[in-house]
Amino acid sequence: MSKNTKRTLLGFAVAIAALLLIAYLPAETEAMSRAAWQYLGCFVFMLVLIISRAIPDWAAVLCTMAVLVALKVATVAEVTSNFASSTVWLCIGVFIMSIGINNSGFMKRLALWVLTRFPGTYAGQVTAMLLSGVIMSPIIPSSTAKTSMMAPFVNQVCEASGAERNSKQSLGLWFANFMGTNQLGMAFVSGSVYVALMLGFVGESVSWGQWFVRACVWYVVCIVLVYVFCLVFCKPTDTQKAANVEFIKDSYKALGKLSTKEKQGIIIVLVALILWLTQSTHKIDAGMVAILADVAFIACGLITPPEVGAKGMWTITIFVGGVLSVAGLMASLGVSTWLAGILGPILAPIMSSPWIFIPCLCIITYLLRFVIVSQSCCMAVMIAIFGSLLEAHGINIFVLVFTSWVSGTCWNVAYQNPASAGLIKMCDPSLDFATASKGSYAYCIINLIAMTCSVPLWMALGLL
Repeated sequence: MSKNTKRTLLGFAVAIAALLLIAYLPAETEAMSRAAWQYLGCFVFMLVLIISRAIPDWAAVLCTMAVLVALKVATVAEVTSNFASSTVWLCIGVFIMSIGINNSGFMKRLALWVLTRFPGTYAGQVTAMLLSGVIMSPIIPSSTAKTSMMAPFVNQVCEASGAERNSKQSLGLWFANFMGTNQLGMAFVSGSVYVALMLGFVGESVSWGQWFVRACVWYVVCIVLVYVFCLVFCKPTDTQKAANVEFIKDSYKALGKLSTKEKQGIIIVLVALILWLTQSTHKIDAGMVAILADVAFIACGLITPPEVGAKGMWTITIFVGGVLSVAGLMASLGVSTWLAGILGPILAPIMSSPWIFIPCLCIITYLLRFVIVSQSCCMAVMIAIFGSLLEAHGINIFVLVFTSWVSGTCWNVAYQNPASAGLIKMCDPSLDFATASKGSYAYCIINLIAMTCSVPLWMALGLL
């Protein structure tokens, strides 16, 4: 019997045992009906399957949906309700849109152009790496596409400057690029596919502009602190030669004149951005704007049908729609009210002041991510713990979702964030994961400061 099979069997055994114990052992009360206990058992069943990695997280959600229907806790319509939501269609739209943007090639041209504008000194190349990522952050929804596009140039700059593998200089150059391409996009609806998932947990309509306004302090503070970290803490101790960046200029020249595909991509993205920015005026749903952009990319031949099937990230869409539907049943069955009664007195000291709550939320998320491998699962746990208490303390759910999700993107250890670990592997000639993880701890500190700095803005906006 293979290791994976043993893990699957053990995971299911524990999950089923937890489901049965929670669903049928406690007595019914005025606050918790039998259906409520069954739901809670199913919710824990889902968490155990995801945390144990018995099966992929999307499969665990599908299994939970089926069990909820089988136990008659919910109907098929209820466990699939969110598949008709704007959130799921925004996911579909931006996932497919990423394919078209990547195929058009204009973002590579833009990134190379930025890199050619700065000298080959360490400070010059850190500035170039960070700025190119910042420029790309609101445009390409796929963090993987942005980061993998820049990885070869990070390696080439490190080699050209004579930076030793795993040196502070290599860490600084990599971290400046990684933060811009992989992390900062979460400040924009169009900058990260996972913003759609956050919007689903938020459960209210938030336009492109509103999302950025709420995230802008975090965004700016992160940029400043990342720049300081790279220039001050990662600055080479010895005199380093300036990198010969002619290879970047040669790569840029090799692209030739702006192609038709690039022009088409630029126009489609600009129109989509304008429609997202003016959403409060024309009232067109953000997901439908992304779908219209997809149609335009397909009409221009920038996306083919096989690519939609192969690169559409459909398992994430299944997970998003399913987990939001399952989580949505918590309030209707009275589980949220029951949890609030139990957790309210315990968590009241933490939630009494936003200056205490926000830093604690970051730290709790950092600690949970060492135990809960799935970031989405971690988010669901945070919603279960704090969600029912927010209204009593005047806290908008956006604050909980944004703070917890963004904090959960750390990569302190490889199993926490397999996607980031894979992207780090692309820069292996320059640094390994052990060195890159130092950047994660720096990110944890930077993020905590940036989130805390956002408190006055969130208070002014009525979110706290």
